[in-house]
Amino acid sequence: MSFEDGDPFDPFTDRVPHSFPLARLRELQDRARWYVRKRTVEELKEASSDVYLLISEQFETWQERWIVDHFEHGGHLLGYLPYESRTEAGLRKLVHDHGSHPDIAGVLDFSSEANTSDLVALQMAIQDVDLDDETFPNGTAEEYVAVLALDQIARVVNDYTDDYSDIPSSIRAEIRELRKQSAASAVVEIMETVCGAETLRALRDQEARLVHQIESALPRKADELAKNKVSLAARRAASARHKDTNEQRLAALAEWDVSGENYSGMAAFARHRHKAFGVTENTLYRWVRDHRKSNA
Repeated sequence: MSFEDGDPFDPFTDRVPHSFPLARLRELQDRARWYVRKRTVEELKEASSDVYLLISEQFETWQERWIVDHFEHGGHLLGYLPYESRTEAGLRKLVHDHGSHPDIAGVLDFSSEANTSDLVALQMAIQDVDLDDETFPNGTAEEYVAVLALDQIARVVNDYTDDYSDIPSSIRAEIRELRKQSAASAVVEIMETVCGAETLRALRDQEARLVHQIESALPRKADELAKNKVSLAARRAASARHKDTNEQRLAALAEWDVSGENYSGMAAFARHRHKAFGVTENTLYRWVRDHRKSNA
């Protein structure tokens, strides 16, 4: 089976069809795939999982730093809590439960999914991670960013081509146009991601030339250029200890199997339900996408 046969679009094996209304998307896919052209599909799927792990953890890190700072400096959000609940845990629960309230949202001065792109979060996250992982050996920053771009392309294609059968025929044309406009907006973000991969490759080449020059001139100082980083495998292991993602995934897929038909598609389900399972919209979308493919 393939995308042409009705399966969800797989950015690692399928090509954006020539019939897709936004021709630029095909070009962007070609540019992104160039950076991972030597990778296997299995390696790319592993990298995709790690990309969203890193993005999710980066958003959590930004939020946690803000909560700690707000608590330590006696920020006024503590006034919304009973005296006995004025702790970091109490503040964290307030942000989680009522972060969308206007009085609270206006004070939440940290990077989040609402105001920061996945690209920025990923670029920040990979600065402190050794990307040479056994599931993606000799990984580079531009490869991980390219994988993000390909996943973003998949979301656009799948959202636009999602089943229209549950939409009244009288408004299908309007819905299709709205989806086209949404896809056009998403292309801008995808272009930034692809350009991000290209920039990282240029910087890495420049850094390699500089390191070579330094090593040649000062061989005794070469080791000082290496930075200690936490391995990606260790990051995944630490995440597994603190999150019961497997149970969340099973619960999410069970709900999709029961009530998924009530949504216009996978993207809509992920958009409306990702917070219920404590994951990002991208993560829930990927879970459902892979679930559908495995049951096809």
